[in-house]
Amino acid sequence: MFRCIIPSLLQRNRAASKVIANGCGGLQRLSATAVLLDRRAICGLSTAASSTTMPVRVSLLTTNRSMTTAYQGIPGDGKHNAHLISGIIPFQATLVDGRRVEVDYFRHVEDDIEEDEYYAGMALMNLIIREGKSWPFDQEFESVDDWRGYFLSHSAFVVRAINNGMDSSKKDSSRSGEILGCFYVKPNYPGRCSHVCNGGFITAPRFRRLGVGRLMGRVFLRAAKDLGYKSSYFNLVFKSNVGSVLMWESLGFERVAVLENAAALEGMEEGELDTAYGYRYDLEKLPDNYRP
Repeated sequence: MFRCIIPSLLQRNRAASKVIANGCGGLQRLSATAVLLDRRAICGLSTAASSTTMPVRVSLLTTNRSMTTAYQGIPGDGKHNAHLISGIIPFQATLVDGRRVEVDYFRHVEDDIEEDEYYAGMALMNLIIREGKSWPFDQEFESVDDWRGYFLSHSAFVVRAINNGMDSSKKDSSRSGEILGCFYVKPNYPGRCSHVCNGGFITAPRFRRLGVGRLMGRVFLRAAKDLGYKSSYFNLVFKSNVGSVLMWESLGFERVAVLENAAALEGMEEGELDTAYGYRYDLEKLPDNYRP
């Protein structure tokens, strides 16, 4: 079973303690201000507050923000140019198991550990980094501001459960408000190429195979077009991530690049490197009446 592990830096925080359930059903006594994984999201996510002041949002193609890329950015709130997608976000849908969910912005609630989703998002990101099979990172985020600079610099969303249900194992229950996944939309390149967007997608391990990834992919297409991007390019979709490869191709993404020996992923033989694919979608060909 996958066991949730708290980042070592945050684990040392002893400001306050709280007993929570981890994703394997056990109990751990952990710092209430640390990034915690419980049943509220992935394995579930417990959260902590941030008092960081949000930067002023600027347009996609101006000053510093236009110089951000897929791997760096200005810490934000994930609501850049939100007025352009007000007709679709929040978006409600039904998963394959009948559960109702909503695609919405991250909720930031200061001084409320149980409601602040910034730390929840960082914990989910760090969980996937530790898993080591679908993202290129090999070091976790230790600061919520660093994570915000990466994930929330432009447009970012969560898939949040509206009602109670079960996880994909059908053994563990989950409740309304849990985060089933999250994703971002932002420029892949700076300046003159910032009209080409990138997307980063995470489905919480315990909610895989329920249609969360496909829902995020479909909302991504509509949102990216409405945000003014001309095309989308995914840099690294690993060959071994068969589910991801099949999903993007089924959604109409075109494989335009093959990069051999691209990634040393967890679970591979020593010295073995996985192949990465590059996928492109021409957003100008997406129908104006396209609905997720």
